[in-house]
Amino acid sequence: MKTFFYLAKRLLISGKRFTAVSVISWIAILGMMVSSAAMVILLSAFNGIEKMIEDLYSSFDQEIMITPIHGRKMMSNDASKIQQQIKKISGVKNTSIFIQERVIVRNKKKWSNAELWAVDSVFFDMANMRNKKHLINGHFKGANSMFIGVGLANRLMMLSMELTSQPIVLYYPKQDKKIKFGQTPFYQQVLSIDGALEYNKEVNDNVLLVPLNSVEKYLQNRVSGILVSTNPENKDEIKRAIELICPKTLGVKTNLEKNELIFKTSRSEKLIVIVILLFVFILSLFNLAAAITMTYIEKKNGVVALFTLGMSAFDIRTLYFFLGCLIVLIGVGAGIVLGIAIVSVHESIGLLRLPGAVTFFPSRISIAQVFFFSFLLFILGTAVSWATSTFLVKPKRKASVNFRAE
Repeated sequence: MKTFFYLAKRLLISGKRFTAVSVISWIAILGMMVSSAAMVILLSAFNGIEKMIEDLYSSFDQEIMITPIHGRKMMSNDASKIQQQIKKISGVKNTSIFIQERVIVRNKKKWSNAELWAVDSVFFDMANMRNKKHLINGHFKGANSMFIGVGLANRLMMLSMELTSQPIVLYYPKQDKKIKFGQTPFYQQVLSIDGALEYNKEVNDNVLLVPLNSVEKYLQNRVSGILVSTNPENKDEIKRAIELICPKTLGVKTNLEKNELIFKTSRSEKLIVIVILLFVFILSLFNLAAAITMTYIEKKNGVVALFTLGMSAFDIRTLYFFLGCLIVLIGVGAGIVLGIAIVSVHESIGLLRLPGAVTFFPSRISIAQVFFFSFLLFILGTAVSWATSTFLVKPKRKASVNFRAE
């Protein structure tokens, strides 16, 4: 094996002269290096985007949500019983019963639709709401605090809540009630808003967050479901455990499944990019086949000498196979190192910003992905090297016959 690698290295790297064959070999190495580095960089970028989306939605949208499959509400007594059973599951951090409803809010002469979220007070800790990153205006004032999305607050032209809470009027739709002529179809309630929230565009533009007991009286002991906070790593296992507890009338979804379209889109784009880069790498393998072929033709006299020294046709084929493997090893290895270096520098000092934003493009290296695709690229290169060397040197032919024919 050492002899084959030594001879393959001499065929690839020779200090005596710089020929067209050498240029073709190094072009093959360069093509594989660029495509390998591009694969590492783009995979890291897509991993960063997925992590950014997951972080945006997991801060407010808890890891698991339990809601009725048919209809929009369930009895609060049933929800409480299920909640107590869920709390006993290992890995569950916190739970909160919630009510989600479309409402209308008014601040003086400004009106807007809103998404009402009425939750248990423990939800404030589940959503990390005390963090100034999320509570950007106003203050947390205990279990009865009320908050509004910053985009919704801007639409209502509300004042700053740093010094004092701001009142708004909530119009909650009357459900299962016959409305007589001249009666209002809404319950009306004045709320005192203590702060503005910032999570993501959906929450910022729509959410009005209030304690569960402030609107529970309107719903005749019915709630929308249960939110469950867990460790992200074992949420799938906990989901399966919760499904065993819940009746068939309830659906259990993780936050990724609830925002399935976003994650499927990101992963589809990632798959498309991977396929395109694999095609680019396969195109660079044509240069590899050309480099092995041209080296074989150029070193034909040297091959005759090797036959004379006692090498068989199989040994010659193995030699050129090793030459191809060496080119692949250098090209893919250098590309992987280059890609990891570029991503590491970007994560350290930042090289590329998101369009229209002050933050840098997210990235995250996955060692498992790098190892898998490095192995895949090397296997593809090895296959081409084997096919090319087998085509050039036929083990069944005698050397003398082969070269007389040439």
